[in-house]
Amino acid sequence: MLTKIALRNIFRNRRRSAITLAVIVFGAVGLILFGGYKAITFVGLRESTIRRIGHLQLFRAGYSKAESQKPLEYGLDDAASIRKALERDPRVRTTAAQITLMGLISNGDKSETYLATAVEPEKDRAMKGHKLVSGTELPDAESDAVLIGKGLATSMKAKPGDYLTLMTTTVTGSLNAMDVRVAGVITTGVREYDDRAIKMPIAGAQQLLQTTRIEKLLVFLHRTEDTAAVDASIGKQFAGTLETKSWKQLASFYQQVVMLYNGIFGFLGLIVFGTVVFSVANTIVMSVFERTREIGTMLAVGTSRSLVWRMFFAEGMLIGVIGGLMGILAGVVLAQLINSGNVMLPPPPGYTTGYRLQILMQTPVLVTSFVISVITATLSAILPAWKASRMKIVDALGHI
Repeated sequence: MLTKIALRNIFRNRRRSAITLAVIVFGAVGLILFGGYKAITFVGLRESTIRRIGHLQLFRAGYSKAESQKPLEYGLDDAASIRKALERDPRVRTTAAQITLMGLISNGDKSETYLATAVEPEKDRAMKGHKLVSGTELPDAESDAVLIGKGLATSMKAKPGDYLTLMTTTVTGSLNAMDVRVAGVITTGVREYDDRAIKMPIAGAQQLLQTTRIEKLLVFLHRTEDTAAVDASIGKQFAGTLETKSWKQLASFYQQVVMLYNGIFGFLGLIVFGTVVFSVANTIVMSVFERTREIGTMLAVGTSRSLVWRMFFAEGMLIGVIGGLMGILAGVVLAQLINSGNVMLPPPPGYTTGYRLQILMQTPVLVTSFVISVITATLSAILPAWKASRMKIVDALGHI
């Protein structure tokens, strides 16, 4: 009964109700679109980060606390047996060995510092952690081939097929150098990294460093959701010999983006909350003002004040429900239109390539926008409803 009366009262003044619903719909759509954009940004950034660093990284125990003065002082000696044990776990998709090293690169006329990542060529191609600008990917059986970043290639005036010289410190502390062939030029999208980046085979790095060790093992899983469980399992299996770091511990940039976007989403929610509260409260207040004599008549014939309060409260709640449902519908339709288009966004700070605008529809985002719409509209009706129920009968009947 209350619902039917509330619906009739809402549509008494259709123009005012339409404006109020438009405000709620606009707020809900804003929350849905930004929430969907935030969700797909998090998923894309998470997976691109994991492709580069793995779900987990395994080091020799003591690696993170030691201030090693020599390269690979805390490297892994028996990586093959560790990998074999890890890959027995059905949750593990694959493992990949890596070494990082720094030094100087020279073309005979000029030298620059470099930051090299030594990889297994076949595994690195599957990771897709870079984009090939020119040349070819790292060959499987050529230890002296390298990929160099676009910025570094420009600085060294190097192109595929050219030979450069890499210099670094070996595990014993002496200097060593080797000539390498530029197989290809790559870009990661991060300009600062591309200005120093080199990728080379593990065999070449071990030859340059004069060692058979590797620095770390990257563990890739079938499902990101299994990261914590696999981490705990490895901790039990290799207690005291290995230490692990999850992608969340290693991806500081990802954590910063999550904090930034969550802050923006919270701020946007507050704006929507305030806008809806004032809009719905204004609608209910105007409705109370226009129906003052009606309220007085209802009270005079014996209608309880609590029933009057519930009537206006129900109006506010129904406005929120209707506006929330319309907002979800409009948000989903608009998201589909955006996803079907080809809207390109400019590169974010530190990147050289833009990306396509996409909205990820998730049930929690839709539910959150609906709940916020209903709660704010309902809360905004409390005070006007209370004022309506507290009217003096004589004053209300004499109102003009």
